[in-house]
Amino acid sequence: MKKFYFRLDTPLRIKQLKEKIEKQRLSQAILKKNTEKNRLTQMKLTKKNIRNIIDENLLTSVEIRELSDYSVFATDMLVLIEAQKDVVKQANEIYERTKLDFLRCRRERQIYEKVKEHQYNEYSIMISREEQKISDELANINYSRLERNIPDENYF
Repeated sequence: MKKFYFRLDTPLRIKQLKEKIEKQRLSQAILKKNTEKNRLTQMKLTKKNIRNIIDENLLTSVEIRELSDYSVFATDMLVLIEAQKDVVKQANEIYERTKLDFLRCRRERQIYEKVKEHQYNEYSIMISREEQKISDELANINYSRLERNIPDENYF
């Protein structure tokens, strides 16, 4: 009996490697997206803390220079937060593109695997038919032998 051979095995392996690479890229994109979101959250917390410090200082006597420094720092934080929002947006876009690429590679691999599974099922059916055919032939041969070895009652 012949062995199962899938002629698209090499393209399937290539698709599996591409999927693995895209999966790694996706994990890197997720990591970058989460890192940038965390950085944005930290900046917002820092801005909030500065605002609380300014409010506390306003309740007591405060020097104008100190208040001016806080104001400049708060303004700089607003600029940094807006820039970080853009970075987070870009990271999300990269994540979405990478996710779509990964899903495309996965779909292609799954198509090849379905084709392989279908061909293997056909191979299994063909093998079982051949085995049944051989089994039937053996049964016929054995039956013929038995028939020849049985003495004829009229002969005695």
